[in-house]
Amino acid sequence: MTYATAANLLERFSAEEIAQRADRSIPRLVTAAMLSTAAAGGDMSGFTAPEQAAAAAALALINGALADADSEIDGYVATRYSVPLSPAPSIVKRLACDLARYHLYDDQATETIQKRRDAAVAVLRDISAGKVSLGTTATGDTAPAAQGGLVETTSPTKVFGRPDNGGLR
Repeated sequence: MTYATAANLLERFSAEEIAQRADRSIPRLVTAAMLSTAAAGGDMSGFTAPEQAAAAAALALINGALADADSEIDGYVATRYSVPLSPAPSIVKRLACDLARYHLYDDQATETIQKRRDAAVAVLRDISAGKVSLGTTATGDTAPAAQGGLVETTSPTKVFGRPDNGGLR
């Protein structure tokens, strides 16, 4: 089970950007529309055989990056939760997309993509340390809602008073 799909990645980020990163052929054959169709499992008969092969290779590369992201997430989350997470909380889908995008860029990640990856890893570390909860228990059940209590404050006798205006007491 993957936490995010290729279609999720294309929805979160520009399909054109992901197509450019995933198509390693020269010249590039995969377009955003072609990759979106392939990711959705749509009809590819309108594309030539070389285009279909390039789209399949690009999709395989994307799925590999998503699998790498899943492994990275499981490595952090396994200290607190049973993995794989099922169903995966939406934050995990977002983290998987950020990590997969970083993996697609390999050693050519921009500063923005690097920062998003670093932020994702920071959240995963917080989950691992128990600072952030995914809203489920270690067995996958929904965590109980926090019960609010009453807050009561007390103070010593009054320091200032209106009736006698005698100043400090």
